[in-house]
Amino acid sequence: MILETPTRKISFPRRPLLMGIVNINDDSFSGDGSLDPAQALEQARKHIREGADIIDIGAESARTNREAISVDEEVRRLRSFLDHWAQLRDETEGADNEQISPALLSVNTWRTEVVEQILGPEIDLLNDMSALPDDRNARLCAQHRVPLLIMHSVGQPKVSHTHQRWENLMEAMTGFFKEKIETARAAGLSLSQIVIDPGLDFAKQKEDNLLVLRELQRIMDFGCPVLLPISRKTVIGDVLDLPDPRERDPGTIALLTDGIVKGAHIFRVHNVRACWETLKVVVPFQPRLRVILNLAISADGKISTTGKSPAHFTSKADLERLLEIRKRADAILVGRATLEADQMTMAGEGHNAWRCVISREGKFDSNHPFFHSDGGPRHLVISDEGKLPDLPATIHRTTLSGFLAELRNNPDITTLLCEGGGSLVRQLFELDVVDEINLTWAPHTLFGGQEAPTLTGLPGDFLPSSRHYELAGMTTHRNDEVFLTYYKSQLES
Repeated sequence: MILETPTRKISFPRRPLLMGIVNINDDSFSGDGSLDPAQALEQARKHIREGADIIDIGAESARTNREAISVDEEVRRLRSFLDHWAQLRDETEGADNEQISPALLSVNTWRTEVVEQILGPEIDLLNDMSALPDDRNARLCAQHRVPLLIMHSVGQPKVSHTHQRWENLMEAMTGFFKEKIETARAAGLSLSQIVIDPGLDFAKQKEDNLLVLRELQRIMDFGCPVLLPISRKTVIGDVLDLPDPRERDPGTIALLTDGIVKGAHIFRVHNVRACWETLKVVVPFQPRLRVILNLAISADGKISTTGKSPAHFTSKADLERLLEIRKRADAILVGRATLEADQMTMAGEGHNAWRCVISREGKFDSNHPFFHSDGGPRHLVISDEGKLPDLPATIHRTTLSGFLAELRNNPDITTLLCEGGGSLVRQLFELDVVDEINLTWAPHTLFGGQEAPTLTGLPGDFLPSSRHYELAGMTTHRNDEVFLTYYKSQLES
């Protein structure tokens, strides 16, 4: 999963991002706003130093018991900050080297008349709480290549919706995001330019908010980052009987910890320092899935022929090496095209690893040997919404990212081995989840062909950003092949 801003591409999974809140107003519900631009800038500087990856700047309170300010006044307040942001961003160092640096800037506004006047190269995200009633803000974001945050709610912002009652909130929310993501994409945004937010406290009562937090996984499979706005929320005050938002930081930390465990990608917070310290402690204890690749490449760097036919261009020693690597895996993953082209069964001697195949449409050949061979349990990963095949396998209707999350949460699966093909391997590199690469280099073969796939896809089709690996082992087999092992480097991509 990738978040693409005008200047950067951020790959998930990675440590969640902290979004530090800065209010240029005097009626913030948390009492931390100021109409003084210098004070707002200093607050942003403090947030970055304390661990914020993103600064979220807003000029109008979302409180429904306050009148809306004029468009001109909102633009004036925002511009007083934006005019000095670039210098502050570039001169301010963060808290550690895992933090996004330089920091990103999100603007919290929803009126199209304001968005038209403030979107520009210094802005990395539009935080829109309008629930996207039409496509105007999405079209403006597409025009400026700025990602859009879509928040779940109903009706107009700045209007109280305490009367709202839900028959089935999570069904309504998943339907809402499906519709709004389609609207945003039709307006010109890609999936990597969309962030979704379940909208805690917006058109939701205490039990609604608790339900969203319990069932957060229901909205994690849309393929775009999820922002969780947990800071000092009313739901915390309701649970703890704390009417003063400034007393809700311990409750915020509790929700932050739960959100980390459930896989949320961005957290919008007031007390950045406390939340950064929580991330530093909690994230290293998250379930860790080690992802290994094993592939053979020709002298010209191809993993298959132009026709994607079975190549069989390596020796028996390479097969023996593959079987040894398989013994380390709790699950083995291939793409459907590779399964069929190579007539794979993924069986291992005395080893019953999960045998997993991913296919977007789920069009499998029921006569394939895979479905009629002994071995570990079969798992099919299908992302399309069509009819599911009737096959002897456990079927997961999710994306690659969603399936990896399922594996991470399974205590029996700690190592996943991927054996191709090229499009699957590319997705794993895009997600930046590959820990180890095992390559058999066969310098005796040249495949050629413009359409012959390389390790990361077709020639010239670059990854969104570089990936760094260190050579950990190299052996030769009769001077005909070279066996290489790489481990992921700690260098920044």
